[in-house]
Amino acid sequence: MFKFKKKNTEEEQPEAEKTVPVKTEEAAINPPAEHAAEQGVQKAGQGAAISADEMREFEEFRRQKKALELRRMLRMIDHTLLKQTATREDVKKLCNEAREFGFYSVCVQPVYVGLCCDILRDAPSVKIACVVGFPMGENTTATKVFETKRAIADGADEIDMVACISAIKNGNYSYVKKEIKQVVKAAKGNPVKVIIETSLLTRDEMVRAAICARDAGAAFVKTSTGYFGEGANAEDVKLLKQTVAGKCGVKASGGIRTAEQFCEMIDAGADRIGTSSGKEIAKSLQEKE
Repeated sequence: MFKFKKKNTEEEQPEAEKTVPVKTEEAAINPPAEHAAEQGVQKAGQGAAISADEMREFEEFRRQKKALELRRMLRMIDHTLLKQTATREDVKKLCNEAREFGFYSVCVQPVYVGLCCDILRDAPSVKIACVVGFPMGENTTATKVFETKRAIADGADEIDMVACISAIKNGNYSYVKKEIKQVVKAAKGNPVKVIIETSLLTRDEMVRAAICARDAGAAFVKTSTGYFGEGANAEDVKLLKQTVAGKCGVKASGGIRTAEQFCEMIDAGADRIGTSSGKEIAKSLQEKE
């Protein structure tokens, strides 16, 4: 039986999330503190004395800025668990970590969408992403459409579909684009991320596949499943970012296990990061603060 989907809160803006993958929280900074900090910096630059109160305000402003930046970065993470040996307890742990660290979503196999929906019912800010055609992408279009509809009915907020890699290798881009369009339609306005498995493609194939995803209405083009080849790398992320030209986001995934790799992908232009090491990355970034 299908499960009811989580209800969006008034604060959520699903349409905006599709086109703006990373939501900032600049309003959280206290304007008076920012003004006081600027005055303190100006005084210091002019050789003027800074009062103890101004220095405290300046330090508080800097602390707030660092905390805000950390929250923004953690909000870019899709906390992922896709191995076939995952248990219900593993999924519960995944959801609780996403809630604790403020990750954008959990990304799971179709069989666990309903469980995630139940666990995260009191945490609507944590989205639920479900993979489709995973990991090879060689299912028929009809199968991917069915998987998508079922995932949305079970409570998924986002779909991470694997493009038909054989169609890309055969140069059948009309098929690739048409299939993505049908999955996007089946998702009923929920964001669709298209995995093109960059490590298996030439640069020309990457570009043409990314164009298919962009023009078919995908919210993101995504590098990898993490099951084949080397996964994400900065050069591929840069190429995809240049190709989609802001018309959709870029998600880097596959082999991202450290804070250094995480930051490298962001610097390359990734809007979202898929990783099964979200907790470890978050703790490493927190320690640097």
